[in-house]
Amino acid sequence: MPLLYDTGFQDYPYAYAGSCFPVRWGEKLYIVSAYHCYKNHEVTPEHTLYPIPSNSTSFFGFRNKLRGKVNGANDENHFDQIALEVSSDIHDKTARDSVKALDLRIPGNSISLSDPSLKEVWLRGFPFDNPAHEICYQHHNIQSQAYATNGLISSRKSLSDHCHMIKVKTPIPNNRSPRGMSGSAVYGLDQTGNFRFGGTVIAFNEYTNEYMVIDAAILSGVLGHDDA
Repeated sequence: MPLLYDTGFQDYPYAYAGSCFPVRWGEKLYIVSAYHCYKNHEVTPEHTLYPIPSNSTSFFGFRNKLRGKVNGANDENHFDQIALEVSSDIHDKTARDSVKALDLRIPGNSISLSDPSLKEVWLRGFPFDNPAHEICYQHHNIQSQAYATNGLISSRKSLSDHCHMIKVKTPIPNNRSPRGMSGSAVYGLDQTGNFRFGGTVIAFNEYTNEYMVIDAAILSGVLGHDDA
């Protein structure tokens, strides 16, 4: 989903700050993104507007904000990982279950982007420079269309711990800007055909046409620690 937020301005109340996606950890539902998306747009993360599929006129409320941990000089990018826990006090199980999301508590639902069994990757995000995005403020109509791409060329470890550089055949739509793809999910397909979560996009290198991705293990570690 696009990272939608309320601007607080009457004339143009809504805007995009990047991309986000849902995951589960057991019974808990989280909305995940990259923290710098909020920072760059001066948005409070808890003000994310993520629509409830079973009620298209309402958005989820959150009860907890989790961030990646920084333990060494080579893992500062982990702090860019953010997950918002959907409040179970506000939303019942039916509303939470209406969101389709992988349960990362199940080890088989994740894959490291350096795993030798990695056969393909899929990226799905919402770049700002996309004619399919349109917010009609007069009629409160919001249109968005994800940009999805695959075609793995290479995956290599970054200088940052548990981060990878991913190159795909068509990293951005029609040579447009990749801004807005931060916070999007990367999914990996293994050799047995299993579709698994691979990580979160946090940057794009325009010189090498590679996406920088925080490995799935970082998000799993954050959610697992919260569940302890």
